Amino acid sequence: MPSKQQQESDDLDDRDLAYRIAQAVFDRRTELGWSQKQLAEAAGMRQPHVSRLEAARSLPSLDVLSRVAEALGTDLMVCLVPRTAGHASAPAASAPRRTTEGVPR
Repeated sequence: MPSKQQQESDDLDDRDLAYRIAQAVFDRRTELGWSQKQLAEAAGMRQPHVSRLEAARSLPSLDVLSRVAEALGTDLMVCLVPRTAGHASAPAASAPRRTTEGVPR
């Protein structure tokens, strides 16, 4: 179980990511001259969902991000990079490992 300090740090990281996503979506939408309703229709969602996304109220799922990226005519890129020194943490010994073994390519 993560410590209170680690949980607070993770929450800050999530909020930072949510704000960066929100800003990118807002910037591209306004660049296109679209309203939130137009984006919602193009992405197959409702306008209040776009509003929550742009307000960074929560982290959207990859499915939502994929639909929004497609609607905005952009590519969705997910990048895994090593953390900076002092912020890196090794995975817990009991943490499940993900593998691509047996996954069709």
